[in-house]
Amino acid sequence: MRIPPLHRRKGYQRFFAGIVIGFIIGWFFFLLSFGGLQEFYMTEIDRRDEKIRGLNDEFKHFKQDYEEKNKENEKKLRIQEIKVSFLNREQAGLKGLQLIELENAVKSELHDVLTKDIESVGQNSNLLIRTLENKNFLIGKETYNVKVYQMHLYTTLRLNLKVEQVK
Repeated sequence: MRIPPLHRRKGYQRFFAGIVIGFIIGWFFFLLSFGGLQEFYMTEIDRRDEKIRGLNDEFKHFKQDYEEKNKENEKKLRIQEIKVSFLNREQAGLKGLQLIELENAVKSELHDVLTKDIESVGQNSNLLIRTLENKNFLIGKETYNVKVYQMHLYTTLRLNLKVEQVK
């Protein structure tokens, strides 16, 4: 058995030469187009990486600036309101008008604290507590003394007080 001598025919030679040349031309076309796309994508990735780095730098700058301004604003915070609540008003026998008068008397005692820095009030909180606890409040015919149970200090000064009737 023998292989027929097809390599001597010109038609087959042209056909196989065309396949080889087409393959080589196609391979070069593929390399050029693939290389062009890869170059395009690499430049696109580099451009986006640079943009991301710039945005990260901006973010760090803004975050640092934001934190500095928050620290400055915390130092500038002032007390804007005083809220007083009595924990044992039923046991002390305070009702209606007496309760309101005692609350107003405590607020007027603390009126100097309004518009002060929170930091300075916080430093003098013991003095503030002693001032309230050592003062006797005359409401109607009765005298009351208050004990500070809790004090919350922020833009609103919240006081939880226990009331004792002085005999």
